[in-house]
Amino acid sequence: NDRVSSASLPSREKSLVIALAMGERKLPGILAAVNRRLVNGLITDERTAAALLAAS
Repeated sequence: NDRVSSASLPSREKSLVIALAMGERKLPGILAAVNRRLVNGLITDERTAAALLAAS
């Protein structure tokens, strides 16, 4: 792929990445993002937070 050009992505360790998600339907996606360390902050509601803690 000598003809492919792209910009480098910022380092995840140095970047603040905050997700905003709530609801039972979002639990698998939230868990995947948190477990893969794609986000380092989460804004959610109390019910979703309790479900996340119970699932982990």
